[in-house]
Amino acid sequence: MPLIAFLHTHVTSWILLLILFAVAYIGYKNGNKSGKIAHMAFRLMLLIAFGTGLYLYLQLNGGGTFYHVKITVGLLTLIFGEMTLVKVKKKKPSNGLFGGFIVLALITIFIGYALPYGQSFFNSFIQ
Repeated sequence: MPLIAFLHTHVTSWILLLILFAVAYIGYKNGNKSGKIAHMAFRLMLLIAFGTGLYLYLQLNGGGTFYHVKITVGLLTLIFGEMTLVKVKKKKPSNGLFGGFIVLALITIFIGYALPYGQSFFNSFIQ
C-alpha cells in the first residue's frame, strides 16, 4: 500500500478522534449513554491513529528530529485525551488534563502539517 494512503488514513483518524472526543466529553458531562459509546469508538480510532502514525514513522526511518518530536507529542496527546475522558466519566476534576489535551493536539497538528508530507504553507517553519 502506498505511503500516501496511510497518510490520509492517519489524518482521517485524527479528525474522527477529535470529533469522538468532543461527543464523549459532552456525553459524559451531560450523563448520557452517548458518552460511553463515543468513548469506545474513540479508543478504536486511537488504535488506528497510533498504528498508522507508527507505520509512517517506521517507513520514514525516523526521518529526523521533528519526526521524533511529532511522535512523542502525538503519544502524549492520545494519553491526555484518554485520561481526560476517564476523569470526566468518574466525575473528577479534569480541567488541567482537558487544557493539556487541547494544547498538545494543536501542537501535534501544527508539527504534522509542517513536516514534508504535510501542507506546504507550514513547511517554512521547520526548514
